[in-house]
Amino acid sequence: MDPRTFDYIYLKNHGASDEEIGKELALSLEDIQLMEETLRPILKEIEAERPKAQSIGTDFARLTSNVYAQKSDQELGLLRPDAIKARSGEIFSLPAVGKLDFGQISLQDAISQRRSLRNYSEEPLSLEELSFLLYCSSWSRDFRSNERMEITFRNVPSAGSRHPIETFVNVRRVTGLKPGLYYYHPIKHCLILIDESPAVQTRILEGCFSQEMIQTAAANFIYTALPYRTTWRYGQRGYRYIYIDAGHVGQNLSLAAEAVGAGACMIGAYLDEALNDVLKIDGTQEFVIYVAAVGKK
Repeated sequence: MDPRTFDYIYLKNHGASDEEIGKELALSLEDIQLMEETLRPILKEIEAERPKAQSIGTDFARLTSNVYAQKSDQELGLLRPDAIKARSGEIFSLPAVGKLDFGQISLQDAISQRRSLRNYSEEPLSLEELSFLLYCSSWSRDFRSNERMEITFRNVPSAGSRHPIETFVNVRRVTGLKPGLYYYHPIKHCLILIDESPAVQTRILEGCFSQEMIQTAAANFIYTALPYRTTWRYGQRGYRYIYIDAGHVGQNLSLAAEAVGAGACMIGAYLDEALNDVLKIDGTQEFVIYVAAVGKK
């Protein structure tokens, strides 16, 4: 879908006039009228669901209470989901985690120094530093699989060791890697190139509302969630755990950044549909849940 389509839907549903939309997106009134006609079913659907959206937070907290829970798919004997989603593309090796050594920084110092850093130097991250950040936040130190259960054990906690969070890296300045969008494989500890086109950088920036730290970061970490990994075991209450799990990943990344003379800014302000589209995921079975900009101090 054309990225401007997402922008149009967003602006239209936030009360922007046709003139304002035309100016913002460089569209003619004829283009806007065509968009209005084409997207009318989507706009009507959003308008119809607005009342539900006004109370979704309260309903989510209430209806995911354990008193509403029924038997989970695991309890019903349904086939367990895979712990890793298959991705294809050119593979780039990362330095082995056992060889990473960045000196000593105490946990107390890492916690006390941690800030949401939005301004970065032009210094790139080294491949070793990127490897370390991924090791701390997403690496799987063990993998177990059988007919009943498939799980990974990582350096971050996860409810039932389900680990529904997947990691993509938008490389901008990393020594030894060409700019582009990569998927991180937590078991093989490697990167898989998803998209190296110049357009992907622009689309990610626009999907994050053109926040400056996305453009100036050495790398942006885009985290997705595959909810069924968790809801298979915990039912709808599992959605609570998914967001908690994302927080664990983000905190480890933030603290690990301190050890390599970098800083992170965790981002929740992004256009879901746009980033899901960039990653070629459906927004339901897999969706973007968190973003982090990382760069050297």
